[in-house]
Amino acid sequence: MRKSGHFKASAGSKRDPLFYLDGNGRVAYADERCCSNLGYAREELVAHAMADLDVLTDPDKFMTMVELHLRSQESRFESVARRKDGTTFPVEINITDESHGNRMLLRCELHDMSEAG
Repeated sequence: MRKSGHFKASAGSKRDPLFYLDGNGRVAYADERCCSNLGYAREELVAHAMADLDVLTDPDKFMTMVELHLRSQESRFESVARRKDGTTFPVEINITDESHGNRMLLRCELHDMSEAG
């Protein structure tokens, strides 16, 4: 588990879009790249469930799947993301857990697999 003082401070260091999920699988924070890639304003994206953004996510099984990935240290998996306009694109999601004060969040880096390079 990684500790971080504030997720916004750590959000600007990666090239891939980044968002954080709370313990219920809802977006707690998304950086500008994530908002832009998915077609949402930050205020719209925050509080969306992962199932709203991921075509392959079963809302009832998502947190169990994440826990299994984290326990096995298999933190990367492929999926299909859904933009606000309904279009989809293949992604690789890298999930790590982070402690932010007294709050546990899942840091999710979203790599667009349709982009070359």
